[in-house]
Amino acid sequence: MSKFVPFLVALLVFVVLVTIFYLSAKSHFESYVQELGVFFAESVKGYANYVSLSYFQWSKMYELLSEDRLQEASILFEELKSHFAEVEEVQVLNESGDFDYFKIDSKNGKLHMYFKVYNDDLSDFVSGKLVLAVVDAQKLLGKFGVSQIRISSTGKEFVYGLRCKLNKPVLDTFSIFSSVVLAMGTFLVLQMVRLRIGLSRERKFRKLHEALTQISEYYLKGQNGERIYQLILEKAIEVVPNAQAGSVLLKKQDKYVYVAAVGYDLAELSKIEYSESVQKKWLEKTIKKKSDMVGFNREDEKTLEILKKHGRIEEIMCSLVVPVQIGDEIVLSFNLENFEREDAFDEESLQIAKLFANYVGMVFLKIKQDEQIMQQQRMMEYLYNHDLLTGLLNRRAFEEYGEKLLALAKRERKKVALLFLDLLKFKHINDEHGHEMGDLALKVLGSRLEKVFRESDVVARFGGDEFVALLYDCDGNNLAQLLNRVFQIVEEPVRLDDKTFQVGVNIGVAIYPDDAQELDQLIRLADMAMYYAKKKGLKYAIASEIETGL
Repeated sequence: MSKFVPFLVALLVFVVLVTIFYLSAKSHFESYVQELGVFFAESVKGYANYVSLSYFQWSKMYELLSEDRLQEASILFEELKSHFAEVEEVQVLNESGDFDYFKIDSKNGKLHMYFKVYNDDLSDFVSGKLVLAVVDAQKLLGKFGVSQIRISSTGKEFVYGLRCKLNKPVLDTFSIFSSVVLAMGTFLVLQMVRLRIGLSRERKFRKLHEALTQISEYYLKGQNGERIYQLILEKAIEVVPNAQAGSVLLKKQDKYVYVAAVGYDLAELSKIEYSESVQKKWLEKTIKKKSDMVGFNREDEKTLEILKKHGRIEEIMCSLVVPVQIGDEIVLSFNLENFEREDAFDEESLQIAKLFANYVGMVFLKIKQDEQIMQQQRMMEYLYNHDLLTGLLNRRAFEEYGEKLLALAKRERKKVALLFLDLLKFKHINDEHGHEMGDLALKVLGSRLEKVFRESDVVARFGGDEFVALLYDCDGNNLAQLLNRVFQIVEEPVRLDDKTFQVGVNIGVAIYPDDAQELDQLIRLADMAMYYAKKKGLKYAIASEIETGL
């Protein structure tokens, strides 16, 4: 075999693996952008709704624009920009719009939000005029906790006509590292073929090749990391000359623990924790003899007893230790032992053991990457379903859970009450003390509402100072008691820093199936009942009583 063949084959393996990782990462990115687009679109709608509620459903703004007092309106626009840092520009357009409250599109990588201007009770709006707010889409991504992509003039289609790119290369360090390790493994295997001497070397090569092939197949299938530590150790003991037993120690937080063992009782060894200082001393010498094993100070009599009884340290004649270092940190150690000879391991054994140790290191990196991906997915799921300010469900999640709750109520023939809550005197907090103070007050009130409802109920923030709740199996007595509790906790003073605020609430109620059988109809009727209560100076109103004229 030519001396260039191992290099060329290893290079081919590297290219093939990089291609596979690239195509996989590209597919994952496209799926991620699609999911993120749904979340971002809903979040932008909520943001625009909050801006509309704060400034464009306001009689003061309505009067200024109706009377063309644009100079005074510009002062309020500057205030809006200070409260909503993502808004770069606000201007009045002499146009009409075919939408209810706002419309969203984009231009040159910026979001364009067009607003109609209403009076306080939404009975009229300024005709022939719209307000355009130009919003930095990248800053809005940051506000919503999204850091993995950036808005770009080119790239993958996103939402509202925007395009985006990843903030990091499609091929990450882990993919390159894995490809390099596998290519190096192939290179080393082929080098052993080229340099083998006699039948013994050929048998070793076949065993090593089979072991590495099985490990690679298991690894590429994405099997459980803890199990693959054990598999790699078992294959290493089969292949490394004179290896009869072994273990793998993994760093977890600031301790090293056993995660794999052959020839020992792993359940007992896993009770042992080594400090970084003890492990550092253990790794100072790669090949250890019996005297090194018995004389090593483990600083713990209990640990020593476990090792004597379940780790067979008094029987070990020779030990081979290979650390795996990632960056400046030793993340694990690979240990192989022999019970018969003090000279059992040599340089050849060490090189083969290092190859297996590198595979263990690669598994460690994969597990870490999987943990990060799972954490990001959990965070994305939370952000997709929850209001960023209060932590309550958002409108999209409320509608999803609400449909399921109504379906359950239909099967079990139960009643469900839908409550539409609108805070009183809350706009005063925003106007007098700023939106930051208003946001803090909303957090407090959202937390109170979450605690007052039952576990079987569903409560959400619809945007601005509006909340909605679904109460399962709720009769008249339960409803009356719960409404009283809601009024008590909302009207309890909100204390923030050295300020105290007093707010109230109007509540509209619609009952399934008496008032309506569809969720959107229940929301609409409860909303109407809430406005009726507000108009009549009542704390709450029930949709059926309004319809019957009571």
